[in-house]
Amino acid sequence: MRTTTIDGTAIEVSRLSLGTASLHHLFFHADRCRLLDRAAAIGITHFDTSPYYGHGLAEITLGAFLGGRRAAFTVATKVGLYPKGAPAKTGLGVWLRKALGKAAPGLGLPAEDWSVSHARASLEASLKRLRTEYVDFLFVHEPRIDEAAADALKEWMCLERARGTIRAFGVAGVETRIGELVRAGHPLARIVQTRDTVDGHEAEFLIRAGRGLQFTYGYLSSRKVDCRTTPLDTMTAALARNTLGAVIVSSRSPERITALAGLAP
Repeated sequence: MRTTTIDGTAIEVSRLSLGTASLHHLFFHADRCRLLDRAAAIGITHFDTSPYYGHGLAEITLGAFLGGRRAAFTVATKVGLYPKGAPAKTGLGVWLRKALGKAAPGLGLPAEDWSVSHARASLEASLKRLRTEYVDFLFVHEPRIDEAAADALKEWMCLERARGTIRAFGVAGVETRIGELVRAGHPLARIVQTRDTVDGHEAEFLIRAGRGLQFTYGYLSSRKVDCRTTPLDTMTAALARNTLGAVIVSSRSPERITALAGLAP
């Protein structure tokens, strides 16, 4: 699979990348690892995760998958949005939390904390779950912050980069959460991961700000509303729209992942 170097970095990632937001929907560990193996088999080398995904289970599974081959892949994780309660270590743990969330809906919502102290603790925990000494990208997840908080996070991330625990940092989220930072040219938003669709062009705010598309996601989920095109057609159009960055796809189906193999040869 073709690779690309993310603008503003020297980090090379696969043009198609795998998001792990839905990985916990696969109940068994072996099935989750099988999906990651299939992605690697077609040449996907970049994986996007978060401590919020599956109450930490996505990071745990990805860490097991990476094993002794960490250098062959790039990994992005996030700070800012966190699951409530202790991390889930199994599919059953996620299922129980979802059941509790239905009984008490507030439990299913993320806890938001934009403090440096919480971000530092979260990064340390993520590195343990991922079984790695560093992540390639660390994003602030759907930030709702003022300039002072953004400055503090940026300074901390620069220190972590100097320590070698992260290679690059940025923000991840939709325009309503990150647009102001982008338009202000804040250094925290030097690297951006944002939602985009073929018809909606939600990432257009980046282009209007004179920025290219680095990491984009949301293309296949938009088909749940508009089913006029096939998944392959949608992803072909997504790659044509984001020509220099990485397009993130999430799926629970190894077969669907395999079907994407020829899109970025």
